[in-house]
Amino acid sequence: MLNLQVTSWTHYYEPFRGNIRPSLLELQHLQYLDLSQNDFGGIQIPKFLCSLRELRHLDLSHANFSGSLPYELGNLTSLIYLNLGYEQSNLKATTLFWLTQLTSLRHLDLSGIDLANATDWVQSVSVNPSLKHMLLSGCQLSSIFPPHISFSNSSISFVSLDLSYNDLNASIYPLLLKSSSSLVHLDLSANSWGLGVLPSGFGSMSFLNYLDISDSYLEGGIPKFTENECSLKSLFLGGNKLNVELSELMQNLSECISLESLDLRDNRLTGSFGDITSFSSLRELYVSYNSLNGSFPKNFEQFSVLTSLSMKHNQIMGPMLELKAFPLLETLDLNHNQLSGTLTNIKHLSRLKYLDISSNYFNGTLSGADMLNLTKLRYMDLSMNLLVLNISSDWVPPFQLDIIRLKSCCKSVYAFPNWLLTQTNYSVLDISGIGIAGRLPPRFWNLSPRLVYLNVSNNGIRGNVPNLSSKFSSYCTFIDLSENNFEGPIPFLPSNVYVLDLSSNKFSGQISILCGICGPNLTVLNLSNNKFSGGIPDCWAGSQYLFVLNLGNNQLSGQIPNSLGSLVSIQQLHLGNNKLSGELPSSLKNCTNLNSLYVGENSLTGGIPTWIGENLSDLIILSLRSNAFYGGIPLQLCNLSSLQILDLSINRISGTIPKCFGNLTMMQVQNNESQIVEGTRPFLSIPIEMGGWDMPRYLASTWLVWKGSERFYENTLGLVKLMDLSVNELTGEIPNEIAVLKGLKVLNLSRNYLAGVIFKQIGQMNQLESLDLSGNMLVGEIPLALSQLSFLGFLNLSNNKLSGKIPEGTQLQSFNASAYMGNLGLCGRPLPRMCPGDEFVSGNKSKSTREEMDDHANIWFHVSICLGFVSGFCIICGTLLLKESWRDACYNLLVKIKDNIYVTLAISAARFHRKFHS
Repeated sequence: MLNLQVTSWTHYYEPFRGNIRPSLLELQHLQYLDLSQNDFGGIQIPKFLCSLRELRHLDLSHANFSGSLPYELGNLTSLIYLNLGYEQSNLKATTLFWLTQLTSLRHLDLSGIDLANATDWVQSVSVNPSLKHMLLSGCQLSSIFPPHISFSNSSISFVSLDLSYNDLNASIYPLLLKSSSSLVHLDLSANSWGLGVLPSGFGSMSFLNYLDISDSYLEGGIPKFTENECSLKSLFLGGNKLNVELSELMQNLSECISLESLDLRDNRLTGSFGDITSFSSLRELYVSYNSLNGSFPKNFEQFSVLTSLSMKHNQIMGPMLELKAFPLLETLDLNHNQLSGTLTNIKHLSRLKYLDISSNYFNGTLSGADMLNLTKLRYMDLSMNLLVLNISSDWVPPFQLDIIRLKSCCKSVYAFPNWLLTQTNYSVLDISGIGIAGRLPPRFWNLSPRLVYLNVSNNGIRGNVPNLSSKFSSYCTFIDLSENNFEGPIPFLPSNVYVLDLSSNKFSGQISILCGICGPNLTVLNLSNNKFSGGIPDCWAGSQYLFVLNLGNNQLSGQIPNSLGSLVSIQQLHLGNNKLSGELPSSLKNCTNLNSLYVGENSLTGGIPTWIGENLSDLIILSLRSNAFYGGIPLQLCNLSSLQILDLSINRISGTIPKCFGNLTMMQVQNNESQIVEGTRPFLSIPIEMGGWDMPRYLASTWLVWKGSERFYENTLGLVKLMDLSVNELTGEIPNEIAVLKGLKVLNLSRNYLAGVIFKQIGQMNQLESLDLSGNMLVGEIPLALSQLSFLGFLNLSNNKLSGKIPEGTQLQSFNASAYMGNLGLCGRPLPRMCPGDEFVSGNKSKSTREEMDDHANIWFHVSICLGFVSGFCIICGTLLLKESWRDACYNLLVKIKDNIYVTLAISAARFHRKFHS
């Protein structure tokens, strides 16, 4: 026996390197050879090893061999165990026929070896009755079998089989079902060609203990596992296309009473749990990312041995579980549901390590006493709930958290949650939107040395930010201080910043300090809505992965530096509302991934560059508004087929409107779905132990003139399709070709020198909500087609030379008269000036209308009197006719009234008579 393996737990990991010497052949009776976990520098497997014919155990795994597998391995006919596997292997084979000679082989591991060209792999492994354990994970296997292959005479009987991470499809099932009576462990996960529908034969694999078919495009449901023949303890079906009711799936598993782990995450399951009384042994349940609804069933609490429960991203509603029924629970993940109620019973989970209840409707008060037993808690996410944290300022929690997420979770009884100052080992801290006001305690800035993610945005924090250059982990760092009242200069920052958002504060001074972080790590930089001044630094050449740069709404001046053209990954560039001057640098033509370019509200000059239309073909938003651009509109802009917003307003642009604007494809599309205008985050892997955080979406935003007023758009910007060429020096006619832009919602051509008529095809633009053609020299009549624009909510045709009658139509008469003012030849409602011949008709119509109204009122007055009398008579008389007791009572009442009247009159007559005679 020769074991030269270096185990990964060795304190000083020092693998063997170099060559394997032929002197090994002197050990002719060697039966056990283990060279795994070493580094042989990519050499080929020495062929002379295949001469050690007494070998029964050969392990060359994870030893950095490369090249082709020697077919001489077939000479080792005594082999029982062969392991050549390695996830990053550079080994390959074009045939596995040599395996047919290893008749004693029981364990085979070729994981990671390229077997894409070894088309005989099925035949080679199916003739060996001794082979019980086979691992071919990540071997690029395909299921394209020759048609003559049959398994009817095969004697294979696998016990464990791993075919994960290959390109297998449903044609592999006959091979698997041949071992249905012996398989204990089966892994078919991550097969990219799709395994289709699981055949019913899987339900009769009576010894199957472990089954993983996750991420393999499995469809439909699962077969019913037969009575008394289900031994499953672990079933993983996540990441597929299962689209049945959860209750039906659970019913098909109802005989699997030994099931301990069930993974159904990321499918298309619907409905609720149904009957779950059979699964009392269940320890791990994952049903996240489905479409489940309803509330927790009453018998859910029978899962008393549960250690992990993940149900995030469903529509489960109702109150929280009675958590004291789950004393062993270590992971509880319920985020993004519709659960409500209080969390006071969380105190019963003394083993809890991971808690995520974010994005629900939990309410009530959470106190320190409720968390005293959570001594093992490491991950806490209470974000996006309605809680009240009633935790005293001197409370010391019994846990040390790795991840702290409290975003918009709650209201704190105190200004700052002081218990956070006791946490010293966290990698993620998110306390955004929890109502912190005033200055942060100085101790807060003694941040954890493991910190990679800090978010204190959307609070009311004020004061200066101290030096942060040495406060974070050496890993890529996320810092978000936006939406506060921080002031002073930009603090010193760590050089490994990945995302930096200081927007919407009161920071001031110059931004040249950014040159210290403008390197390959930086992907998002947002300094908008502050008071920064000075020039934009010219140090962007090393930031090739920056995809969002927003310096808008500051007081920056000077020219746009040429080095911005080095931002080859940039998707959003926002420099608007500053004091920038000069021309757009031609180097920006290198930024071919731009989808949003906003440089409006500056003092930029020069012509509109032709390279915008030639190079920036992905542009969705182009805003050059409120600058000093001059010259004509380049025809190259017509190449921007994705353009949704074109704002060239308030410049000195002259010439005509290009007819080729009709080629702007996205403006032709009529849809009501929002196209998200955002930067796509580049890939970054954050280790789970450091938080595994996702970078938020960064939506494009801009100011637009909508329905006559300026508005800010961000979340709904993707719904807007706008063309604004107003306040320029454009001449000529409005081209008819614009009518094909049927998706436009806003068209503003006001305050130019446009002449001619309003094109009759304007009725085709049926999505228009705002139309402003005012302040031009348009002539002729208002086309009748304009009254067909049913969505039109703002119209301004004032100060032109229009004439004729305003077309009759509900839409056009609903606008204020100011929409038509300044057109001396216009008449008709809503203008006070009537058209010739309208006065007589109007007077007769008025008189006739009044007479009709009077007659109508008289008729209904008499009708109402008659109806009232008849109704009252029928109610009284009908009641008396139908109810005998009421009839007798009424008769007696009338007799009594008559007698009372008679007596009163008789007494009065007698008194009068006595008085007269006296």
